[in-house]
Amino acid sequence: MKKKIILSILFIISLIPMLFNQYGGAKGVQEISGLANLLNPIGIIAVIIFFIGIWLPLKNNKTGHILCTLGMSGIVLSEIYTFLTWYIPNYQNSINIQHSFNNVFPSFYVGLVVSLCMIIGYFFIYKKSKDI
Repeated sequence: MKKKIILSILFIISLIPMLFNQYGGAKGVQEISGLANLLNPIGIIAVIIFFIGIWLPLKNNKTGHILCTLGMSGIVLSEIYTFLTWYIPNYQNSINIQHSFNNVFPSFYVGLVVSLCMIIGYFFIYKKSKDI
């Protein structure tokens, strides 16, 4: 039970960088919050799958482990998907990868690194204790 609480808290902490502006043309003028990562279908499903894997009583631990891994990987996938497909309406007419790389804020990279660290931390905790 203690490990489930710790993992849930760590997961929520890993989502904190998404509260900051991650995309946009100029600070204070055109900014898109990192919540766009969580509010797309991949992000929503990933969060739900993670918490199902942690908190629902499943027949075996392996199923919960797979669901948690899919949930955390889904967050990373959601961040990358949003990064590659975002655009500013009325400023840009289409998706442009070069625009994504040129107009992303450092908080995007921080969020991506924190999400990847969460995956590594989860595997470390899971390997140390198989009773999750």
